[in-house]
This record gives sequence, C-alpha cells and structure tokens, in this order.
Amino acid sequence: DTILNLVRNYKEIKNVESLYSTPSGYKYIIILTISVDGNMSTFDSHQIADKLEKELNSLDSVYLSIIHVNPI
Repeated sequence: DTILNLVRNYKEIKNVESLYSTPSGYKYIIILTISVDGNMSTFDSHQIADKLEKELNSLDSVYLSIIHVNPI
C-alpha cells in the first residue's frame, strides 16, 4: 500500500503493470513496471521513474528499487 500510494502522487503514471518485491536481508528489492503516455519523451518518462525510485529508496524497508517504463 505504501508503494502504491507513492505512485498515485504521479499523475503522469497511467497504470502499474507489475509490482514485485523480494527480500534482501531485512529490507526489500522492489521491481515496478509503470505505464505512461506514449507521446511523452523517453527523457521525461525516465525523469519520473528516477524521481519515484529515489522516493522508494528512501523508505526504511527498501534496499533498492528498479522501475521499468512502458509507453501506452
């Protein structure tokens, strides 16, 4: 829920296609696939992903987050 609530703060993210987590010690690795408008530039979409990754990585329970962006 915490992760999805953070994602909902980004109006540019149209959908969460997948969300996986796996333990790494006492923390988790998060793998997230998001969808954005296909007309958005690759640069802009990756800026959104980078910003979200930083937010996720700042959570106490997250060791690493990886975000894949798909255009729709």
